[in-house]
Amino acid sequence: MATTPARSAWLPQGLLLWGCLQTTEVLAQDEQAKGAGSTALNFDADILRQRGIDPGLIEYLRAEARFTPGVQAVMLRVNDQPRGRINARFLADGRLCFDSSLLEAGGLKMPEKATEAKAGCEDFTGVYEQTLVQLDPAAAEVTLVVPTQALKATEQRQDLSAFESGGTAALVNYEGFASRNEFAGQGSGSWSLNTEMGFNAADWIVRSQQIHSAVDGRSTTQHLGAYAQRSFAELGTVLQAGQISLSNPVLAGARVNGLQLASEQALQVPTRRTVIDGIAQSQARVEVRQAGVLIYSTVVPPGPFALSALPQLDRRTDLEVTVIEASGEQRSFTVPSALVAVEVPAPGFVVGAGQVRDSRDSGHEPWVVSGGWTQAINSNATLSSGLIVAEDYHAVGGAIGLQTWSGAHTQWLVQSSQASVEGVRGLQAQLALSQRLGENWSLSAAATRQTSGYRSLHESQFISEAAGHPGGARDQYSAGLSWSQPWLGSLSATYGRSTRFDGSSTSRSSASWGQRFGQVSVSASAEWNLSGGDGLGNAVYLSLSMPLGERRRLRTSMRNSGGQSRVGVTLQEQLDETTSYRLGAERAGGDGELDLNAGVSLLPRHAQLDLNYTGYGNGNRSYSAGLRGGLLLDGGGATLSPYPLQDTFGVLSVGDVSGVEVSTPSGPVWTDGSGRAVLARLAPYAPSSVEVKTRSLPRNIDISNGAAVIQAGRGAVARVDFAAASTRRALLQATHVDGSALPVGAVVTDGEGEFVTLVQAGGLVFATNLENSPRLWVKVPDQPGCELHFSLADEPDLQTYYETTSAVCRTP
Repeated sequence: MATTPARSAWLPQGLLLWGCLQTTEVLAQDEQAKGAGSTALNFDADILRQRGIDPGLIEYLRAEARFTPGVQAVMLRVNDQPRGRINARFLADGRLCFDSSLLEAGGLKMPEKATEAKAGCEDFTGVYEQTLVQLDPAAAEVTLVVPTQALKATEQRQDLSAFESGGTAALVNYEGFASRNEFAGQGSGSWSLNTEMGFNAADWIVRSQQIHSAVDGRSTTQHLGAYAQRSFAELGTVLQAGQISLSNPVLAGARVNGLQLASEQALQVPTRRTVIDGIAQSQARVEVRQAGVLIYSTVVPPGPFALSALPQLDRRTDLEVTVIEASGEQRSFTVPSALVAVEVPAPGFVVGAGQVRDSRDSGHEPWVVSGGWTQAINSNATLSSGLIVAEDYHAVGGAIGLQTWSGAHTQWLVQSSQASVEGVRGLQAQLALSQRLGENWSLSAAATRQTSGYRSLHESQFISEAAGHPGGARDQYSAGLSWSQPWLGSLSATYGRSTRFDGSSTSRSSASWGQRFGQVSVSASAEWNLSGGDGLGNAVYLSLSMPLGERRRLRTSMRNSGGQSRVGVTLQEQLDETTSYRLGAERAGGDGELDLNAGVSLLPRHAQLDLNYTGYGNGNRSYSAGLRGGLLLDGGGATLSPYPLQDTFGVLSVGDVSGVEVSTPSGPVWTDGSGRAVLARLAPYAPSSVEVKTRSLPRNIDISNGAAVIQAGRGAVARVDFAAASTRRALLQATHVDGSALPVGAVVTDGEGEFVTLVQAGGLVFATNLENSPRLWVKVPDQPGCELHFSLADEPDLQTYYETTSAVCRTP
């Protein structure tokens, strides 16, 4: 490996220094250097000479590692509390400068009794003598321990200065799918493109979301919304304005043009996310609608699928899922709101107002006001309430959440509505239960019942012609069970039933099991349409996967759908971090045709690309392609990202070096031709780690610190710069003019007199940074210094970590 020569060259130096400090009678006294955190050492020069060590070396080792003079980007911690990345100033002797910016970032008081500031640095440690300063140049970190009287009064209220804020950048996120199916001499094509555009500026988040789709040339565009949002961390609130979806902890919301103010905690991820699962008979397109609005569209391969983290309009409206097979066959099912209601709203408030957005072009767009509140009554109970008022409509609701005992949670919800246009009023009640039964079992159940006069705001405005709910849902029930055991694997099952006012009903159930036996994985999935005419048939899927090498796996499968069985085999291999492929074959039971399929997944550094092909026999086939990623635009230009950018993101640079791999919270990224890469997702108000993979650096590039921890506020555009410098390393076989080897332990310095290294056994000298410091001097105890004379090739060999040559030390 590239680091081996450097490690082998420095190891003798480390052992030499350690041995010197351990075996010599050194008179070392530790003195805390105020404001610098350094340790002063005193050595007996005569004893060092007896050990063959140049006493001049002690001048280089007298103080601990220190920052170079000037402004440096560091992580600041005060009394063990992170304060984020700041630009700190260091003096010529390495001491930290307590200037006004450092005091502000650290939440520290300006010293009142301090002497006049020198060079803009306050005498902080002179006033607060208990202060401890710990400097860690290797980690680019500064740690302060200060007395409590040195902290500002606001320190006890909230720690906000730890988080980066501000920054400006625009973005485009995209997720596109295209497919072409050819069956029985006829062709059908479709495509969909989910896009999000916007920018972040001064902690404001501006976004526009839309879905474009087309089937056989008939295209549609669904605009989901355009809004501006900003978190006011000092107040703990979030403001949204524009085309938004009103949130409410107990009532179904509405899509409006308006404003909304909520607690910052209200926008956190719920304690449980709804997951939509099913089984695709072929490569299929899955569309999810809520209140008649297409909110998500994607393409899934044959077999089980699971969709999560969908952009729901609200948590009180059913989700309609449609599976469109490659042959054009469509199947649909409903995920009831009773199942969604298991999610518990976060504590806080939300209030909003606006004009209803009419997605059906009826021209009726009334004004609506919505508000809600969730409060913890005690450690085991929460109380939620909500209100919606609009023209000819109003609704109120309340909910209580109880943790009746350990591992159990119950939520009871009651809603009342009145729709004046129809002259109806009604009630809806929901009960949701979740229970953890020991370490292996968990159970959840939910039920909803409503009267014929109950209406959500959406129903009252857009489907009032369905008075009396002849086809509406009267009762909805759902239940889920999960079980996990180390030896027997994990099992989950769900059941849902819906009964309409006209007496018809639909019910659906699903189950899945999986286990790993060494390197072999076994899984089974099934879904059943127990009643109803939604076109959803029964399906069973079995799979076994085994390794064929380190990155290659063979999977066999069997599935039965609609009474027809199919068996298949698939070979998958991950060639490297950016490329994987899939080859498969499948045959229907009996004398069915053999279907062949192939797929490639690529991560070409700045996007994600999926290509798939399936041949069904008799000339029937299908093709599909998927492309997703993001684009960031700022003062540094345009930078592509293989991942979509979230509300809090950033940009990093590794000098101007291209092709450097960096580990980020979203996954690996690579710097472009300008040395930049996108940090697509940063956790708001929490630490996010970023690390340069040093193995991906060119051999002639060094970085002083390849890791960083970012703490960004919501909406910030963080920037991380890893300083990269071109260097040249050489292993010199050094001798005196008479050919004798230089003595072990002699000090090697550069042209400025700065310490470089020590001479190793046999006169070996490992020198770095020869590009900037080509002159080297050797100081032998009790002898005049000499200069190393050597020659290197005009151009360095970038395939080797260091060069080798001979050198002669000549006395001037």
